Amino acid sequence: HNIVMRQEIAPGDLQLWADEEMIQMILINLIKNAREAMETAADRRIYLEAGLNGDSVPYIKVTDHGEGIVPEALERIFVPFFTTKKTGNGIGLAISRQIMNLHKGSLEVASIPGKNTVFTLIFG
Repeated sequence: HNIVMRQEIAPGDLQLWADEEMIQMILINLIKNAREAMETAADRRIYLEAGLNGDSVPYIKVTDHGEGIVPEALERIFVPFFTTKKTGNGIGLAISRQIMNLHKGSLEVASIPGKNTVFTLIFG
């Protein structure tokens, strides 16, 4: 798909206490969504970042440079069966958020239409 994917982990010995398969499922869903959002983008990069926030809480960010999410849709993307895509059932983000809730964490999103979208998994 001609997409460049970069990752950065700091500190290098960062550890997460989570269900590996479930977190992997979330990341696969977010990366798949990012790829689809960048179908017509000139800047076709996905950036994965893992680290500790200011409160020493681990996080993973997935950033794409696709079309972004309009504010009206941003309020609803975690609602089951809501989708802005032509294909898909709108359940992936709802399940992803539920998985993070089960991990005593959260899944947050920020988007600037036409510039980028950032999903953040916060573990704590």
